[in-house]
Amino acid sequence: MVPETDPSRVFTRQQVEDLLKASIGKTLFEVDKAKLFLHHAGRDKMKGIAGDIVEMSILGCKKDSKQEPDILVDGVSTEIKTTGMIKPKKADSQYIYECKESVSITAVSISTIVKEEFETSNFWHKLAHMLWVYYWYNSPVTVTLSEYKDFPILGFQFYEFSAEDKLLLRQDWLLVRNFLIVIHQDFRTQEEREAQYPRLSHELRSQLMLIDTAPKYPNNPRFRLKRSYATVIADHYFSNKSYEKLSESISKYEDLDKKCKQLTNLYKGKTFKQIAEILNVDINLGVKNFAENAVVKMFGGHASKLNDIEDFAKIGIIAKSVPLWENGRGKEDMKLFLPNLIEWTNENEFEDSAIYDYFAGHHFLFIIYRYVGHEIIFEGFKRVFFDEKFINDNVKKTWDEVRDLIINKKLRIEPQVGYSLAGRLNTSGTVREAPNFPKAKTNAVFVRGGATSSADKYKTLEINGLKMIPQSIWLSRKVVKKLIENE
Repeated sequence: MVPETDPSRVFTRQQVEDLLKASIGKTLFEVDKAKLFLHHAGRDKMKGIAGDIVEMSILGCKKDSKQEPDILVDGVSTEIKTTGMIKPKKADSQYIYECKESVSITAVSISTIVKEEFETSNFWHKLAHMLWVYYWYNSPVTVTLSEYKDFPILGFQFYEFSAEDKLLLRQDWLLVRNFLIVIHQDFRTQEEREAQYPRLSHELRSQLMLIDTAPKYPNNPRFRLKRSYATVIADHYFSNKSYEKLSESISKYEDLDKKCKQLTNLYKGKTFKQIAEILNVDINLGVKNFAENAVVKMFGGHASKLNDIEDFAKIGIIAKSVPLWENGRGKEDMKLFLPNLIEWTNENEFEDSAIYDYFAGHHFLFIIYRYVGHEIIFEGFKRVFFDEKFINDNVKKTWDEVRDLIINKKLRIEPQVGYSLAGRLNTSGTVREAPNFPKAKTNAVFVRGGATSSADKYKTLEINGLKMIPQSIWLSRKVVKKLIENE
C-alpha cells in the first residue's frame, strides 16, 4: 500500500480525473511541468519517460521506485500504466489503436513468489486496481528521447478486471509460481537456479493465456500483459465496444482444442453451403474471409471476425485459412501480416522485435478446406503454436537477412527470372521485378509484395531510395502442410 505520509501520491478520484482530462490532446512536452525532458537532455533513451511525466508532471508525484502501486485514490492503492498506442497496421483491423508492445507489470521476485498466494501476491497487488493512461506513439519507427516530446496524450481509464479475467490471471500466475517452485526444489544454489530462469518464458509460453514473462538474464524476469490482451483493454476505452461472448468460455487452450474437435466431427466433409444451411446463416463465399466468418458461426457467434469475440481477442488467437487442392496439396502460401521493415533496423534485440511478438505472442487457428470442382469442403482445424526452435531457426533468419539487406545497403530491385532469359512478364509486357528480400525457395518465413498491380502508382513503399509495392510476411505452403499434418 502507498504510504499516506507521502501526500504527493494521495488523491481523490475527482482530482485525478480533473488533472488527466486537462492533459488530453496535449503533447508530453506541453505537460512536462517537472521539466524531465530538459533534465534528461542529450540522452538517446530514457525508459519510462512517458510514465514519469504522467506521475511527476501531470499528477505532481515525487519520484518513487518502490515495488508498490503508484498512488492512493480514495484510499485504494492504484497502479498507473502509461502505455504507448499505435495505429493498426492492418487496414481491416477492428481497433482504433493497438498497444505498441506488451505491458510490463512487475518483476518476478523469485525468492518471494515461491512463498506467495495469488490474492496477496505482488503481482495481483499491482493489477487489482489500475489507471491506464494512453499516449499516441506517433511514429512508425523507434524514436529517440527528444522525439517523445511530440507524442500527444489520448486519454485514460480506471480499470478493474472482471471475475472471469481474474481467474485466468490467477491461472497464469500459478503456472509461473509452480514452475519456479520446481526449480527451487531441483537446484540447490541461487546461481544454479538463476541459470534456469530463461526457461520460464520458453517453456510456459504455450500455456499462458493473458500474460507472458520477459527474462533478461542475468536480471530477474518480469510479468507482462500480452499485447493482444492489453489492446482489448484499451479498446474498451477507445471504441466503447461490447465484445461478443461465447456461451462456452475458453479458460485453457485445451478448451479450444476440444471445441474444434467437436465442430470437426460435426462438419467435416460438408460444403460451406451445407454448413450455412445447417446453421441457418448466410456465408458469403465471395468474400476473402468467408472461412473465418463461417467458423465464427460454428462457434455460435454472430460477428464476421474471430477477434470480434472477446475470448479470442484477449488471448491473441489469429485465424488463418488453409485452402487445399482436391488432392490435398497446398493451394497457396500463407500471407501473415504487413510489417514495417524499416523499423526492423532499429530493433536491437530479436526478442523485442515486432516479428518475434507476432509469432511468439499468438496462437493460430488454421481453418482447413479443399476445393473440389465448384465446391469448397470443410476439412477441420489445426491450432498452431510456434515454438522457440521454429522461431529461432526460421523467423530470426528472415529478420537477420532483412536487416542486413537494409542496413548494409545490399537491397536491390531484381528481375524475376523464369524459364526464359527474358524473365517473367507482367500482363503489360514489362519484366517483373522484386526486391531481393528472403524468398520462399530458401526461407520458411519470407517476404513478398502484394498489390493490385505493379504499376508505379502502387509502389508506395520506399526503402533505401528503392520504390516497391508493400511487402508482407508469408509462411511457405510447404511449412503449412507440415504443420497441419503434425499431430
